[in-house]
Amino acid sequence: MKTKYVGMIIVMLVIPTVASMTSTITNETIQPQATKAILYQPTLFDWWGVDQQQTDNCGHGIILTPPSTHAQSFTPTKDKLTAVRLYMFKYGTPPEPVHITVSIRDNLTGANLTTKTIDTTVVSIGIGNDAKWVLFDFKDIMVTPGNTYYIVCSGDAGDEANAYCWFYNNEDTYTRGEAWIKPDEMSVWTNFTHGGFNPD
Repeated sequence: MKTKYVGMIIVMLVIPTVASMTSTITNETIQPQATKAILYQPTLFDWWGVDQQQTDNCGHGIILTPPSTHAQSFTPTKDKLTAVRLYMFKYGTPPEPVHITVSIRDNLTGANLTTKTIDTTVVSIGIGNDAKWVLFDFKDIMVTPGNTYYIVCSGDAGDEANAYCWFYNNEDTYTRGEAWIKPDEMSVWTNFTHGGFNPD
């Protein structure tokens, strides 16, 4: 079973969840857990002309700390990509600022087609019920409907106990893409799995 990152809306894409956090360590990756789910409200994003979305989650998030990088593939049906929204929360007390970068690629190992970085001292991402859909509004790019693209995401600071996190779902709820991880610069991209961890 392949994990899917929760919290992607591509505007063309998006995702949600959270409350008090606990944590579970699986495959050397901490997976902060939210104990209460916040339901996705479709009308929040309908006016954006959302193309792809995955809004289910298992109440856990992947940490966005160096040296790892995470990605979610997607297959658009529209030909222009204007923004991505990711559902994120803060776990512990990460250093400030943390710069979270989202790029779009047409190949995991290829060049970025467009990139947007946010500064967490400017864009507030809270703990618990203050989890937030974070907008990465980059320069519009043209994409080919039916082709595979990747949302590539990383943070530049923090550790396993103090990090910004991107929600995910351990069920295969988004059929137009897969989750990926690159643990460090020397590693290759592999499908992100959680080792059969059951958050319940």
